[in-house]
Amino acid sequence: MPDLIYSTGTVSVASSGQVVTGGGGPLWASNVMRFDTLVVDGFGPVTLLDVTDDTHLSIAKWPYANVPAGTAYQILQSSPLRFSGSQTSAEVIRLTGALETDGFFVFVRSDRATPDPSKGDEGQYARQASSGKEWVKESGVWNYQGISKPLGEPAPYDNAHTYGLMDVATLNGSSYIWINDTPGAGHVPPNATYWQVLASKGDTGPTGPLPWLQTAAWATGQNYVVGPPASIVVHPINKNTYQCVVPHLSGNFATDLAAGKWLLIGQSATEATSATALAIGTGTKVFSAVTGFSYQNGVRLRASSNASPTNWMEGVCLYDPVVQVITMTVDKANGVGTYGDWNFNHVGQPGAGDLTSSLNLADLTNKPAAVVNLGIPALLRGLPLAGLKITSTGIASFSVSAGVACDRNQADMISLGAALSKTSAAWNPGNGNGALDTGAIAAGFYHVFIIRNPVGSGNTDILISLSATAPTLPSGYTLCRRIGAVWWSTASSTFSPLLQRGREFWWPGVSLDVNTTIGTTLQTFALASIPPGVQVQAILTVIAWNTAQNTVWWVHETAMVDNAPSYSLGGTGVEASAATSGNMTEVRVWTDTARQVAARSTVANTTLRLVTRGWYDPFE
Repeated sequence: MPDLIYSTGTVSVASSGQVVTGGGGPLWASNVMRFDTLVVDGFGPVTLLDVTDDTHLSIAKWPYANVPAGTAYQILQSSPLRFSGSQTSAEVIRLTGALETDGFFVFVRSDRATPDPSKGDEGQYARQASSGKEWVKESGVWNYQGISKPLGEPAPYDNAHTYGLMDVATLNGSSYIWINDTPGAGHVPPNATYWQVLASKGDTGPTGPLPWLQTAAWATGQNYVVGPPASIVVHPINKNTYQCVVPHLSGNFATDLAAGKWLLIGQSATEATSATALAIGTGTKVFSAVTGFSYQNGVRLRASSNASPTNWMEGVCLYDPVVQVITMTVDKANGVGTYGDWNFNHVGQPGAGDLTSSLNLADLTNKPAAVVNLGIPALLRGLPLAGLKITSTGIASFSVSAGVACDRNQADMISLGAALSKTSAAWNPGNGNGALDTGAIAAGFYHVFIIRNPVGSGNTDILISLSATAPTLPSGYTLCRRIGAVWWSTASSTFSPLLQRGREFWWPGVSLDVNTTIGTTLQTFALASIPPGVQVQAILTVIAWNTAQNTVWWVHETAMVDNAPSYSLGGTGVEASAATSGNMTEVRVWTDTARQVAARSTVANTTLRLVTRGWYDPFE
């Protein structure tokens, strides 16, 4: 069998080199085998050891001079691997016969753009199964013929789907076929780069006849028709919409409707009317209603005067559709007089009481009794206020945190939505403005109030006053509640530091309010570091001593019964040593509104010191 020769493209190889490099488009991977023979421009032959890819061959060694790029070559397809006995020969004969058959395809691999130019006979076809492309060999060259591939299954266009050649998508009534060689997604038809119209949506057909004529107000003396298009009218009184179902010349609408010439197709907001003259009042009322509506027995209706809608009656109704009569058992009415222009509408069943939502409980006849019945006073006594913490850090202003309190007279609630900072200047509403109710600021305690104007938007603010019970409220502010106290220092023009913990107020340092001697007679002492005008629980450190052993003393509220202090009556402290050594006790003592406490000893000349740490304020 003679050697077959493959010579597509050119080669280059270095002297003593082991790699032959191809140029000009050789397809060695599919046309060359190991142990084929290479001849280069008269040099050779050299046996091929391996085929690396389409453009690289492996040899043992090139024994000749350098072969430059572009040199012609020949590969003798004489490898012994091509021949394997009689079976191979038979297969070769079979394939050769097939190749000689007119129209037998040369198949093109999916990674090739065109067929191998060395394959195929004149007039033979090549086909690439993956793409459907076909070629025919004419004058020794493969000529592209087009694509032969079945259409894909039509489906609605999906912007996320990847489409390939000949895929079919439908959109807006038309169908399209993908014509781009490269698969892709996100190209909405009709994009001519990717799609070709397969079938276009047809033109809109002629409009059919209208089923109805334009709606018009019903009138007497008109020729109404069934159509199509049919006459459509709106009744001038009840505003219902009707379709003509029997041709006729209109006369009286109620008569025509009763004769079956009209069909109700739309119920108006005014469900029915009646011209029966009736006086407003409770009890049974019989309305001769117009036709064109339908009710079930037991429905609750309101009949209101068309000219004066505030005059109405309502109640549960019985309806006779034959004679078009509504019998209403009126249990609720408004207004006075007799009317004959009634409009009927559905209403809900009223509640058992007679409160009106728009009056916001103003229609209660005994509000104090209602407050008691609701248990509000007990609730307010248990929760007089929440939040509203006073913060005073030794600067020219103090602040109050958000919170809520009951008005001191329990008339309403006062809510502060956000923290508010106030100064010692004359009161002015708003954050950062003054808080003083009247007069000029002076050294000493000022009671802090949350205040509210209940009119309009109900503004809430903060006020300070020398009075614990009668602050001078700004105009319009009628609600207030005392929430604590602050101390103003004229020396530094600041509010002195105070620590509020719940209802307790603590001085950051110490305050020696009493430094004296007491005897066996009860004495009272004012605590300058406690706010006046209110009764609070002073938080005290009591320091006392006497040279007489077993001396007993105590400090207590001025309202308590006076008794000589003793072990059995619970003295505040005792001198236990034989000499003066001192004794310290932490106690809490209620003051009176003049911020006084009482003290007494069992022996004369007992030294007494009262150091005020702070106070507990019940905000009563």
